[in-house]
Amino acid sequence: MKQVSTALAAHLAGPVTTLATCWSITRRDGLNFAFTDHDQDIVFEGATYRARFGYARTALTSDASLSVDNLDVDGIFDSEAITEADMRAGLFDFAEVRIFLVNRADTSMGALRLRRGWLGEVTLTEQGTFRTELRGLTQALQQEIGELYSAECRADLGDARCRVPVAPPEIGRDQSYNVGDVLRVPLTPADPWPFGTVVFRCSLGGLTAATQPTYSTTPGAETLDGTARFIAETALTRPGLVTAVTARTIFTAAVDGPEVEPGWFTGGLLTWITGPNAGRAVEVKAWDKTANRIELYIPVGYAIEAGHRFTLSPGCDKHFATCKARFANVLNFRGEPLVPGVDSILSYPDAV
Repeated sequence: MKQVSTALAAHLAGPVTTLATCWSITRRDGLNFAFTDHDQDIVFEGATYRARFGYARTALTSDASLSVDNLDVDGIFDSEAITEADMRAGLFDFAEVRIFLVNRADTSMGALRLRRGWLGEVTLTEQGTFRTELRGLTQALQQEIGELYSAECRADLGDARCRVPVAPPEIGRDQSYNVGDVLRVPLTPADPWPFGTVVFRCSLGGLTAATQPTYSTTPGAETLDGTARFIAETALTRPGLVTAVTARTIFTAAVDGPEVEPGWFTGGLLTWITGPNAGRAVEVKAWDKTANRIELYIPVGYAIEAGHRFTLSPGCDKHFATCKARFANVLNFRGEPLVPGVDSILSYPDAV
């Protein structure tokens, strides 16, 4: 049963009501949008719910089962609110949504909470409108939890299970570090990517100094930082600069750092650090070392332009041989390459 104030319950039971629906959207970057279907703005709990944004929703239904509560919302793009460019860029993906009723004549009565969830699939139209579905809280219960045996690794490169230092954290001052910790150290603070093409592995545990010393960036060289010592290593993740754009998914770029084998970044992750796509990441479909050509799996939200900066991490095909030869990380390999497969089940003794 939904909880409402006594005053609002009495208003709902009355012969005439002055209700308005409000809904708020909170994106993952923290930006909030608030709208109402009333013809005037409504101020509720310190937030202004705007009436200038047109939208329509399907009916709300609730039951006692744990089936997923889905709701479709049709809206019109507004340059001051939700734009097509932001929607295509994925800025509203998995945004949290809250829908509730208020008495527009007396908002002090409180709210009747109708639905809470996240934005799901979005469909854009040529008429300047969009339709999105609101997935209820029970959507999380529909996710399968568990893993299957597989010859390939089930971890993602660089995650907590893989442990390959693809994106190590930035070093801190007056912080304690242990042998084996891998960190990034700012070398050129004015640069969009100030960490260069090296990382530093702790070779002697201790406490870093209050002021950062000058680090030697020659691979194999050691630097004493407070009571801790760090040795320089070539970074797996490299900074890059777009030099020319061929299509929304294809461009040429200059990638910093020592030479790597062909296909090193194929299947890797490209993260933008400047331009309108800054902070967003996309998988690399192909990397041509000879032509310095990068092809992405999907187009990015905003147009790529020459001069945009990014970081590029290596790819991993999740095979045991790759884990061993490229990353020397077989102890953390999350697959079962030696478990007999279907071929073993269907095999039979040789007649010879």
